[in-house]
Amino acid sequence: MKLQWWKILAIVLLFYTVVAGFLTDVPRLPILHESIRNLYFHVTMWFTMILVMLVSLGFGIAYLSRQKEEYDIVAGETAKTGVVFGILGIITGSVWAKFTWGAWWVNDAKLNGAAATLLVYFAYLLLRSSIEDREKRARISAVYSIFAYSMMIVFIMVLVIHLYG
Repeated sequence: MKLQWWKILAIVLLFYTVVAGFLTDVPRLPILHESIRNLYFHVTMWFTMILVMLVSLGFGIAYLSRQKEEYDIVAGETAKTGVVFGILGIITGSVWAKFTWGAWWVNDAKLNGAAATLLVYFAYLLLRSSIEDREKRARISAVYSIFAYSMMIVFIMVLVIHLYG
């Protein structure tokens, strides 16, 4: 069996993050207290989601240009993985919001944009599962992934910058 260094590195980094997230000193701010530890996990969930969705987009575009079924499979599976990270990001953000602002959900552009992003990707997954013809599913999904990623950027980055300037 061939040793793959990146798997070992991933395990070491995950272990470090969990240990550091719970054991390192954090700033003692009046409103945040220990809930700031959640940022070790919450922020990384969102960055991972954005990166994984970018990989899904890349493989979708690669499928459109080369029509290799492997590219469609990777695009679909990375989109599913990205949705999992998005759900975890929403959950960890909601927990942090409860302790910081006293509510599980507040009317914030970034939170609402994140929820809208997940809805767009839920629609992507629903679209993929509703088309039986592999080739047609792959083409339509690849085109939709371009739309979905563009909307994600608008929902979680552009609108927030526009609203909060």
